Amino acid sequence: MKTITPTISTLRMLSSIRGEFWMIRADKVEHFALSALEIPSAKEAFDLADFYPMRSGASMDKHGIGHVEIKGALLNKAPGIYEKLGLVTTYQTIQNEASALVAAGSHAILFHVDSPGGTVAGCAECAEAIAALTVPTGAHADGLACSAAYKLASSCDSIVATPSSEVGNIGTILSWQDCSAFWREQGIEFKALVNEGADLKSTFHLEPDETQIAFLQESINAAGAEFRQWVEEHRTGISSEVFRAGWYHGKKAMEMGLVDAIGTADDMIANFLENSPV
Repeated sequence: MKTITPTISTLRMLSSIRGEFWMIRADKVEHFALSALEIPSAKEAFDLADFYPMRSGASMDKHGIGHVEIKGALLNKAPGIYEKLGLVTTYQTIQNEASALVAAGSHAILFHVDSPGGTVAGCAECAEAIAALTVPTGAHADGLACSAAYKLASSCDSIVATPSSEVGNIGTILSWQDCSAFWREQGIEFKALVNEGADLKSTFHLEPDETQIAFLQESINAAGAEFRQWVEEHRTGISSEVFRAGWYHGKKAMEMGLVDAIGTADDMIANFLENSPV
């Protein structure tokens, strides 16, 4: 006799079909149940890493250098599963991991960056936390280090990128879709009432009017100016051309002062070892 130990998932599946009207033949139910019990568990059947670019948690190597991944979209808050799958990294996670590594005795921290950027919310606080770390820091771009991700990278003592990594995109953007014409064709018109004097309250509840667009532009300009000031303070000699928000790679990125060198993460580790008491 073959003994089969069911997993929680198979038991739940079998429980869910109990009493279903289509399971009316006892022999078919038995055959289905036995077949289901022999299905390998999800963990055995596939690895999530085959489907997602999993994010590694903070680690410290044998040299005492800490490693933190800045990967995917950068958000102020997000479900933990999104981070584990490598889709996003929250600013708080970056801060927590870097602080934990310093507390654990890391002599330097290397941030591995592959991110197109993220939200304004949370970015400034994270950049300040990185800049305030009491150990040498470096950012290695392998893929993308753009927008908010570049702001975090610029908070480090040095930035190195692979030859093909895109770096820069220094600026702030707010985009949306104007669907008003579509809804008009459907015979639908949106309305909103606000209290007297609160003319900005309906922004994006309705398509923004000229006054609201002016308000939004002022906000975007302020965030962009803060971004530029941060980069200029932390990347001495950077070309003013980068503030057009273009992105560059290789020698061009070096010429514009966006990165200090073209190389690998191992190059940065070697530099830490040469210049730090590790």
